[in-house]
Amino acid sequence: MVRITFNDLSPLARELQPLRIDDRNEVHSFLSAFLDLSRFKSIRKLLWLIAVPGAPRSLYYQKLLRREIVIAEQLDLHLVWAKSRIFIKPLPDFLLNYDFWEDHISCDPQLHRAACGLLYSYCGLIRFGHDLRLAQENNLINSDLDYRAWTQFTRTILSMLDPDDFNTMEKRFRYGELRLNRLDTIYRYSPQEFSVSSMLQGFPHALNESYVPYMDQYNNAVSAFGVIVIILSAFNLSLSAHSKNPDPDLQQAAYGFAIFAMTLCALVTALFIVLPLIFLLLTIYGSMLTRKRLSKRREVEEEPRSA
Repeated sequence: MVRITFNDLSPLARELQPLRIDDRNEVHSFLSAFLDLSRFKSIRKLLWLIAVPGAPRSLYYQKLLRREIVIAEQLDLHLVWAKSRIFIKPLPDFLLNYDFWEDHISCDPQLHRAACGLLYSYCGLIRFGHDLRLAQENNLINSDLDYRAWTQFTRTILSMLDPDDFNTMEKRFRYGELRLNRLDTIYRYSPQEFSVSSMLQGFPHALNESYVPYMDQYNNAVSAFGVIVIILSAFNLSLSAHSKNPDPDLQQAAYGFAIFAMTLCALVTALFIVLPLIFLLLTIYGSMLTRKRLSKRREVEEEPRSA
């Protein structure tokens, strides 16, 4: 078990003052922010639509998928991936200290569930010695921790944790990695969270348009609208110039193109509303197919055992 000096705990984010371990209220405030999963409260029952139950894949496998490991201090970003990045929250030393758990975490069920979930996720991320080295190289875990001590620790943890028991572990950690665009979709349209604000903003961390596939098409739509506006302006200028001697062919072309532009605008506006819903349905359908495939695989694996 890693020994730590409690005075070296991370400073409070807003006050930027050293954390006083003898002040229980201050420690509790720090841990509440450190282990905050409040954004998942409204969508935890919908996670089955976008993810498959199971532990996260190891760090070595994440590298095999060519995913860049990005440190994220927010727990709600932990194990969320987008394109070639996966966000991982570092495992602090104080979560490996039994005395600290007893004094500050075990007494609060909400903190205890979140902390257990974080530990459980690391049991999946670090399975072999090369996973531990990757974690240390990426500053995810204490560099002094050796693999033997880690395996002893994980055996103890896994014997006490059940991902299906939501009294001991947060439901979010029943699922491994979460794709950001799918998470953003259910966050926008969750019945419990639904509002104009949530629909427009989406999952708070999905701020970069490049992470959401259907947003990539919006730039092309804006460019197309720009071209249409230029053409309509040119038609308008031509009609104004020939107002005394109007050209019937030019008038007919301008009228036809104006109708086309208005129809296209209406269709694109409808797509802005309908397209996210289509992505949501595709996400649900893909998740159901994955769950069905995994269920069949488990049945095939269990047949030789029963025989």
